[in-house]
Formats: sequence, C-alpha cells, structure tokens
Amino acid sequence: MNTNSTFIERYSLLTFLILTPLLSLAIPLFLKLPTELVPLIMILVPALMAILLTSLSEGRKGVIALLQKLFQWRIPFKWLAISLGLAFGLRLAISLLALLFGWIPAIQFNAWSPQQFIIIGIFTLIGAVMEELGWRGYALPKLLSQRSALTSALLIGIPWGILHIGLILPGQMNAGTSGQETVLYLIATSVVLTWLFVQTRGNLVVVILYHAGENFFVFLNGGISITQSLRLLNIMTIALAMVLILLYGVKLQRNFVKKPGMVDAAQTVEQTNR
Repeated sequence: MNTNSTFIERYSLLTFLILTPLLSLAIPLFLKLPTELVPLIMILVPALMAILLTSLSEGRKGVIALLQKLFQWRIPFKWLAISLGLAFGLRLAISLLALLFGWIPAIQFNAWSPQQFIIIGIFTLIGAVMEELGWRGYALPKLLSQRSALTSALLIGIPWGILHIGLILPGQMNAGTSGQETVLYLIATSVVLTWLFVQTRGNLVVVILYHAGENFFVFLNGGISITQSLRLLNIMTIALAMVLILLYGVKLQRNFVKKPGMVDAAQTVEQTNR
C-alpha cells in the first residue's frame, strides 16, 4: 500500500476546503495587482486546486474524469430552463423589489453595447466554470458520499463565502459592501446549486449555467447600487434556499417510496464519481 497516496486521498477534501479560501484571500491581500485582475486570478484557484489534488490522489485518469464533467451536455431541457429561469427570475425580482422600495424610478437595463454583452458573457461563463469545477465538480461529490446534501452545501458555502471577502477589501471591486451579507448570500447560493446538482444526478453543466446566468443577468439591475443589489440578492437567495429546504428536506430531493434496486440522488452522484 502506498502510504503517501492513502494520506492524500484521506485528507484531499479537507486540504481543498482549507487551502482554497486561504490562497484566494492571499491574492488581494499580498499581491499588488490591478483591481480588475484580482477576481480573474482568484477564480482560477478552485479549479487549479481541484486538478492538483485529483492528480495527486487519483492520477491522470482522475483528472480526465474531473474535466469530463464540463461536457455533460446531455441534459433534459427542463433543467436548462429551470437553471437559467431561476437565475433570470432572481435578478428580475431584485429590480422589482428596488422599484417597490422606491430605490429606482423604473426597471432599468445596464447600457451595455453588443460587444460588452459578448465579453461579459464569456467572462462570466469562464468564471463559473473555474469555480464550479472545484466546488461542485470536485468537493461536493466527496461530501455527498458522507453527508446530507444540505450539510454538504453548508460546508462548501462557508469557505466559498469567506474567500469572497477578499473582494470587499479597500480598493477591490466590491469595496464597501457587507462581509456578512456576502457570506450569507453565497451560503444560500450553495444550497441552490447543490439542489440543482442533486436533482440532475450530478450534472455540473446545469450548475455552471445557473452560476453564470445569475452573474450575467445583472444587466437587469441598472440603477441599483452595489450595496442595495447585494442586500436584495441576499434576501431573495436566502428565501429561495429556504423554500427548497422546506420542499425537499435535508437531502434536497423529494421523499418517495423506493422500488427494488433504486438509489437516491446522492448515491447516484457518488457512484458516477468512483
């Protein structure tokens, strides 16, 4: 038995959950980079950590299996519609609430040019791929093999939220926003993404589309300050997460009477990642 290999396999998940936020926070804290580059470098950390740890514990075949999750395009259309529809609806609800509170005189779109739509769309998709490859592609299946979907979502959401505190430091893109609201929003988002992951039997593409869509559809929130937007986003995402928990329970899937040979979603996810 290879003792080093066994050690890495045993502690790879813990290593990921600890080092990923620490390395991400070190980028804005210790590297003197232009503000625009900081988030672009930070989003690489989860993917690189996942690939490195998979390579050390599972070798080349494990890395290939991890990367193949990015090409799971055989998805029922309803889940594509649900993921993008939820992301769109969330952003639209923020504008409706801002209008109701009197923060904006009317629903406004950000005045992006066609070129900006394309560039922002590409960057939000790349960012979602890099983050989700690590958090939901690598860490979540390992957590689901030992814990409930809700517990797994929370264990990912906390470090995922903490690392984003680096973006609210002075001089960074989200400076001036609340660290507490940022962390709570991302914990709630982790619940939503885990629900999508479990419901689609471990499909990472659906998760990526929600993540990218929720960032891209920010053009629906013109005229709302970044502080107001985060506050409303926090309220709406927590509400969505609570509804999912009430409807689907800690497994984030409906209870049903199993027929012989049937397994639940979490078991299916684990089996496909072995």
